[in-house]
Amino acid sequence: MPQSKKPFRGYWIPPRHSEPSVETVSKEELLKEYTERILDLEERAHGKLAADEAILSNMMGEGYRDPNYPKRLADPEFSDVAEIFNQWALSPPPKSYPGKISGRVLSSKELGLPLSSANTLYIAPPDPISSLGTGTAGKYMENYANERSAEVYSRSANPPAVDRIQYRKLDSVKDPEGHLDDTIKHEFTHRVTDRSGYKKVADARFRSYVPKNNAWRKLQRATGKRITTPIDQAIAYGYAHKLRGGELDDSDLRDRIEYTLQGFIPKEDDVDHYMDDLMEVLPSMINDFEKYLQEQETENPTRLTELENELD
Repeated sequence: MPQSKKPFRGYWIPPRHSEPSVETVSKEELLKEYTERILDLEERAHGKLAADEAILSNMMGEGYRDPNYPKRLADPEFSDVAEIFNQWALSPPPKSYPGKISGRVLSSKELGLPLSSANTLYIAPPDPISSLGTGTAGKYMENYANERSAEVYSRSANPPAVDRIQYRKLDSVKDPEGHLDDTIKHEFTHRVTDRSGYKKVADARFRSYVPKNNAWRKLQRATGKRITTPIDQAIAYGYAHKLRGGELDDSDLRDRIEYTLQGFIPKEDDVDHYMDDLMEVLPSMINDFEKYLQEQETENPTRLTELENELD
């Protein structure tokens, strides 16, 4: 985000810097400087100014939203529940406002720092400041304290433990900006399935609308286990793709889902068979997710307000 004391809007935008200096420093010096710079940005992005910005947004009729997140994720052009989705996705984290380094994570290059003497740069701060490793573009953490090490980085004694979301731009992919947009929508879909309660009931609802001869239904019966993670991942990939105007039968969407879910398929079974059956019911999975959000709006309209009140 810009080096400014003024309230800001939208997720982190890389500061405008000149190209990194040809001057080099050691890897240790670069890591120290990078970490300190990230923590300085973090204090401004997630402190009192952020809380004031959320209140101002609410007064202007934009909803009580975390200013470290995008202003909008779902567009009515691509989703019948766009406004409901946006409310669940973009409202501030509960209990501890707001989550530490929730939003975009900048690389050392984006912060204008030089390369190290080993000709390297840092793409994200190390654990536990960030959970984004070299191969991870985004991640939603339902409970940060349980998932990561107990040695948290915060300058305060009691850092937030839940509802943390991070994402970064990958310069190595074909379309960095498009990939970033897809990553953001994917991770916030995970946030909506979690905060709305859909993730807890997804497995049971899957049984109600998917034919018994579907490979994934057979896996449920054969193992007696829930398949919540495959359902959640498929919906996150599918919904992010839909929100970007894509079709649910696109081959690249199938490839991305298969890459993530192949570990859940028994080794002796045919991966293509599982993927064929999953892609066949993916539109029904997306429809059920949207139907659930509509049901929550009708049957439990105060739930989001209750979550917001936990900020007090």
